[in-house]
Amino acid sequence: MSNMYYLVTVAKREYGEAFQQFFYDNGIHTMTAVLCEGTAQQKTLDRLGIEKTEKVMLSSVVSGTLAAKMLRGLMRTMQIDVPGNGIAFTIPLRSAANAGSLQYLTHGQNTEQDEVTEMEETRFSLVVVIVQKGHTEEVMDAARSANAGGGTIVHAKGVGEKSATTFFGVSIASEQELIYIVAKQKDEKNIMRAIMEQTGSKKERVAAAFSLPVNHVVGLRSLTDE
Repeated sequence: MSNMYYLVTVAKREYGEAFQQFFYDNGIHTMTAVLCEGTAQQKTLDRLGIEKTEKVMLSSVVSGTLAAKMLRGLMRTMQIDVPGNGIAFTIPLRSAANAGSLQYLTHGQNTEQDEVTEMEETRFSLVVVIVQKGHTEEVMDAARSANAGGGTIVHAKGVGEKSATTFFGVSIASEQELIYIVAKQKDEKNIMRAIMEQTGSKKERVAAAFSLPVNHVVGLRSLTDE
C-alpha cells in the first residue's frame, strides 16, 4: 500500500460541481462529497454582515503520482490557493481491505504497481475533534489559543441509540459534529491539549480529539508560507 494517498479537498459549496468535474477530467471517478461549513469567528462574520461559509468536502484515494498532479492542478487550474477558495491535503494510506477495495477506490485511474513518487516529508497534521453540536466556536477558540488557524465543520448524524455511525473508526452519536483542523505538526499536541483542557471537561462537550499525518497541503498560505 505504499505510495497511495487519501486526497481531501475543501472548497466553497458553489464551486462544488466545478471541482467534481476537475476530478473526473483527471481520471478520478470514485469520490465522496460531504457538505460542511467553515469556522470563521462569529464576531468577524457579524462585522462583515455575512453567514458562515458553506463548503463541500471531496475525498478520494489516489496514487502518489496523481496526488502530486492533482495538488498542482488545484493551485494552477482551480486556484485553490487564492485566500478563501479552499484547501487540499493528502494523508498517506496505510492499507486497503483487499485488492477489490483498492480497485474500487481507484477506478478509472492509471496506476502502476511499481511507481515511486517522492512527496514532501510529513510536516502537517489533521486534528479531528468530535464535539457536541453547538459548541464548535468554543473548541475553535481553544484551538486558536494554541496557534491553530481555521477549521472545517462536518455535521455527523447518528442512526439510533444502539447503532451510531462511525468515522475513522470512532462512534459518532447523534447531535455531534466533527471539526477538521489542518495544522503544523509541531503544534498538534498543543492544539489538542488546549481543546481538552479548555472545553473537554465542560459537560463532556468534547468527546475526543485525535490527529492524522498530512504530508502535503495546498491552499492554506498561513501554514505553507514560511
